[in-house]
Amino acid sequence: MHTSLHALSRVAILMSLFLTACSGAGDDRGGPPPAPVRVAAVRRADVPQLLHAVGNVRASATVEVKSRVTGEIQQVHFTEGQDVTEGQPLVTIDPRPFEAVLREKRGMLAKDQAQLNKAEDDMRRYSQLAGGGYVSREAYDKTVTDVASLGATVQADKAAVESAELDLSYCTITAPIAGRVGALSVDKGNMVKNTDAAPIVTIDTISPIYVLFSVPEARLPLIQERMREGQVRVSAAPAGGVAEDGVLTLIDNTVDTRTGTIRLRANFDNRSRRLWPGQFVQVGLPLGIAANALIVPNRAVQSGREESYVYVVNADNKAVYRKIVTLFEHQGQSVVADGVDEGDRVVVEGQIRLAPDLPVQILP
Repeated sequence: MHTSLHALSRVAILMSLFLTACSGAGDDRGGPPPAPVRVAAVRRADVPQLLHAVGNVRASATVEVKSRVTGEIQQVHFTEGQDVTEGQPLVTIDPRPFEAVLREKRGMLAKDQAQLNKAEDDMRRYSQLAGGGYVSREAYDKTVTDVASLGATVQADKAAVESAELDLSYCTITAPIAGRVGALSVDKGNMVKNTDAAPIVTIDTISPIYVLFSVPEARLPLIQERMREGQVRVSAAPAGGVAEDGVLTLIDNTVDTRTGTIRLRANFDNRSRRLWPGQFVQVGLPLGIAANALIVPNRAVQSGREESYVYVVNADNKAVYRKIVTLFEHQGQSVVADGVDEGDRVVVEGQIRLAPDLPVQILP
């Protein structure tokens, strides 16, 4: 028993010496091995300032077509999804009830007009008789009152006729603007009311068309300066489509305090109909040339929780963390305001293995 304890003790001593030797070997290597990376040099160049944003396409005008009278839809004059011109008939509401009302109002007008004509003749005759003393003054005054009363009645009848004519004209619903009609919400044969909340159909003007987008408020002074100089061209590209050219026409009057952005609007002719209401597009807003700007590859720029940063390789071939401020991007390059200098070597591949002061091995 004593012999086996002595043997175990010797094994333990040998293991301890082996581990100590291994530990010493690690210290001789001087830390972790270099991380392989690829780098690119920070350089200066004149870069077009092209501001990118996501925009939303809106119709330049939208009208919900509703009925101004109550009646049955007798005929539909358009095909869903077609283009219509201003004034083009869209829907006919059964006009017969309104024609009957108009005839009634015209009949009442004719009757009251005849009574007025007779009362005016009586008034002229009584005026002569009263001057000769053949009728009393009171009888003459009554004829004057009758003429005034019937004159008011005739005026009311004329207004009623005009109202009936207007209601009859509303039986033919025409397009108030030129544009493209959507889906018909009420089919032929159904009743519509002038109090209905839902429209019969909606018309959108899509040529020209608007694109709305927001940009950081820090860009506002430069955009205002460009607009004072002249037209500011804007491009809008739908997903998988060809970019359209337009003109910036509106800067909103308020900055959104929640997002720190301001909304802009651009007008596009859209003759080719590549832009469609409700569509999301990639907007490009050129803002001139940034002269002698510092640029780094987009692949070098990393995003932290509260800031953007790059890793720079110093003269000792160690990684250095640099906070940067990016102004805009152009063709795979980021224009930065500070944080790096011309000639700095920024890491474009291998950042995931890096930490500050970690040695690196630059790959070709």
